[in-house]
Amino acid sequence: MKNLYLIIVILICSCQNNNQNNNLDNQQWSFDSSTGDYIEWQSDNDFANEMTNAGFVHLYNFEYEKATVYFEKALEYDPTLFGPHVVLAGFSIEGSDKQKMHIEKAKENVLDNNETSKLFVSLLDVERAPFWPLGNKNGHEIWKKMREIEPKGKLIHYYFAFTKPTDEEAIEELNVLLKEIVSNEGDSKSLAVSGNHSFMEAPIYNTLGYLNYYIGEKTSSKEYFEKYIETYPNGYNPYDSMGEFYFNEGDMENAKSFYSKAIEMYPTASNAKEMIKKIDAL
Repeated sequence: MKNLYLIIVILICSCQNNNQNNNLDNQQWSFDSSTGDYIEWQSDNDFANEMTNAGFVHLYNFEYEKATVYFEKALEYDPTLFGPHVVLAGFSIEGSDKQKMHIEKAKENVLDNNETSKLFVSLLDVERAPFWPLGNKNGHEIWKKMREIEPKGKLIHYYFAFTKPTDEEAIEELNVLLKEIVSNEGDSKSLAVSGNHSFMEAPIYNTLGYLNYYIGEKTSSKEYFEKYIETYPNGYNPYDSMGEFYFNEGDMENAKSFYSKAIEMYPTASNAKEMIKKIDAL
């Protein structure tokens, strides 16, 4: 009987270890930070990395409600990280104690990190503008410096493009980045050497959709939003973006349909809910 008990215990422990190993083997994200002077987002805690990288997907896609949850969870797993604090500072109410805490912690936690990371955190000190701190056009020179230090960094390249002074310049640079990600073609110094960045394709289509609309290229704008939906069908922002396209075109029937789809995909999608209220009040 004693031998049977020992066998059962060994089997249980073996199953637990196998499950743990499978969890690590099945991680969706892998990136070798030793291949360059990247922003040092990564943690020694695998679960923190999973949360941070999942947060990235929603950050790029302007799905801030979901991104907030993942970045906050990353900090629960590893309170020493600086990156999530920078993002969460931008999500916080302007001037709030919570925002001040995130800014303070980001600056405190980055002290022992590399120059690229310190430049990233310095975005918090840039004069406030839309999409502060990461997408703030006032921060373009900082992204430019980061790109000079580490041209292979895809997050750096995206925001370097996003913050370009004019819409036309941003469109041009985003198309360069898109080609690198989709076809692995471009300047050899800029091509990624680690990690799978395919998840960035969809949000680039979204950004190109808006930028083309701003310069009056409405046909191209719609095509990009359609590509966005095709590439990221399970998100909620693609439908929100298409809803905004139709709203701006005065097509309230299609606008409401796409906003409703956004809510279907994520019931707490706040912008879509507000826009439907606005449409119903017309």
